Amino acid sequence: MNVFLIHHRSPHHAQNSGYGRLIDYVDAHVVYGATKFPFRIAKRLAGFHSQRKGNYTVGSVLKEVELFQLLQKHKNERNIVHFLNGERDIRHLGFLKRKFPNTKFCATFHKPPEVLKETITNVSALQKLDGAIAVGANQVEFLKQWLQLENVAYIPHGVDTQFFVPDTSRKKKNMVLFVGQHLRDFSTLNASIPMIAESIPEIKILIVVHPAYAKKVIPHKCIDILTAVKDLELRALYQEATALYLPMINSTACNSILEAMACGLPIITSDVGGNTIYLKETAAVIVEKGGVPTFVQEVEKVLLDEARLLEMQQKTRQKALKLDWKRVGVEIQEFYNQLS
Repeated sequence: MNVFLIHHRSPHHAQNSGYGRLIDYVDAHVVYGATKFPFRIAKRLAGFHSQRKGNYTVGSVLKEVELFQLLQKHKNERNIVHFLNGERDIRHLGFLKRKFPNTKFCATFHKPPEVLKETITNVSALQKLDGAIAVGANQVEFLKQWLQLENVAYIPHGVDTQFFVPDTSRKKKNMVLFVGQHLRDFSTLNASIPMIAESIPEIKILIVVHPAYAKKVIPHKCIDILTAVKDLELRALYQEATALYLPMINSTACNSILEAMACGLPIITSDVGGNTIYLKETAAVIVEKGGVPTFVQEVEKVLLDEARLLEMQQKTRQKALKLDWKRVGVEIQEFYNQLS
């Protein structure tokens, strides 16, 4: 069986982050859009497509051309095509399935149901899929109904536990870390920081965001805003911090939470989306969305309890090991076998 991965990498992900890491753990050919097909024509073709069916760009056209060429070479063999990001690049599956009947098509979806419904209002292209992978337990039933597809599996997002590792020698006291911007609850963050700083005057809150999102953070004397953070620096911040404080609006799988877990970092976050399942057995603090007073109380209680911090450090690392990409890769390979 041949596996073809349609690659997409979000620009805000660090080199060791993101779902694209799967390509290192599955025996597959990766489709990047490497083809001699004229860029000018691909750009024109992309312009004919409505984004209501999902994101489809010139890069999507080039990937589709490369995929067609590869499937043509392997048309008499069993093939699996896996779109690593089901929210983009998918259009002509009906044609491809007729042309290559030995090929099955699946995709992994990353957005919460509410976001998928809002951003992809025409699901006709996606409903040609043979299977789907949900990275959040909150997606499964929705995807079954939305795609009219029974073959939907919850397979958690992986994390690189060889790169993201604890280093207790770097640990600092009363240093809280906030990482990322996607679906982050900046309103709760901004409302809670002055109260946390009043309760713990010596606290330092480091906020790692894309430069375009720095303006969402209201300045405070306890805050340092960091942009353009590289992989090694990000890992060092996870290792140094006392806790990850990450209020969220919604979620499926959150890379920042997974990476923090792998570094043995205690987690304080919102009770939304897939967070509860990912943080099961970690002793993490999960607070009702927007619960500013509760967040403030919990941050204070966690930071002032050394024994509790140690327990959380150990448990988050243990849980992260169960989500190592090696294990996740095996689960995904099993899904391919069942699909074919």
